[in-house]
Amino acid sequence: MRVVLSADMEGISQLRHAREILAACPEYWRTGKPRFEEEVRASCEGLLAGGATEVVVLDNHGSGNPTNIAASALPPGARLETWNLWDVPQHGADAMLQIGYHARGGVEGFLSHTYVPGLRLRCGDELISESHGRAWAARTRLIGIIGNDLHEQTLGSLSGTPFLVVQRSHGHGAADPVADLDAVREFARTCAESISDVPPVQPPEDTRLSASMPNGAAVEATMRNGGWARAGEVEYEVELRTWADARDPVAAAMLAAFAPLMHAWSNELTSAEQAEASDPAGRDRLGTAIEAWGNASEPEWFTGPAPAIGESAA
Repeated sequence: MRVVLSADMEGISQLRHAREILAACPEYWRTGKPRFEEEVRASCEGLLAGGATEVVVLDNHGSGNPTNIAASALPPGARLETWNLWDVPQHGADAMLQIGYHARGGVEGFLSHTYVPGLRLRCGDELISESHGRAWAARTRLIGIIGNDLHEQTLGSLSGTPFLVVQRSHGHGAADPVADLDAVREFARTCAESISDVPPVQPPEDTRLSASMPNGAAVEATMRNGGWARAGEVEYEVELRTWADARDPVAAAMLAAFAPLMHAWSNELTSAEQAEASDPAGRDRLGTAIEAWGNASEPEWFTGPAPAIGESAA
């Protein structure tokens, strides 16, 4: 039984600060990455104890990728892969467990967002989260989710999925742990044991995907190149025959929403030494922007221009 473990970071139980999720910051190396690896390992151990013969770990957290999780942190029977979730159906996965998952953008849960800060997505009439998008992309059983309390409360069409709350939100910028590694391990075990009781996820078909972002008026070219059509001052939409058709539009929307910080972003920060040696001005600006975003409240949907992450109000 091959189980894919889709691992994100913001909903990890022991993380409490925005800077712990950002590889440019020393907090990531001191506490963020080690705690992420501990919880991923516990989840793998539980899945294997529950009957999984193979656990494939996919690092789905942006900053620090692809070295957020070291291969040495995983138990025998689990391995890292770099599969894109859209390609999981080609690999014959029997199920998916999501760990470290946070609420969708606009929810007052700890570091809530949808793929990147500032992006909002609606499929049909439903505001969706990364749990929706990734489960629909993988097209397999979603046997459980481990993460943030307000994510469980706002799951919408995924409500009823087995869920272990490991983190309680205090607004958008703070959280407390409410479960330990033993609870994570036990939950993963029971999810694996119950796989036969869970039907495959049914992705939406013949639907409309809508997007909004505070800088939507400035990124029309990027959005149009991704297949979107303008639907408002900062809003876009695209018609989908199947969820697989959302792959390019979602990628374009992520790029557009994150545009204000792209010049300060780096995918090369794979060690604490590299992070320390990186451009200090860019590193500081990125850390400050992420911290400010972590402490901000945002709407569930943007209908007009607003300062984007990393931008100041006029």
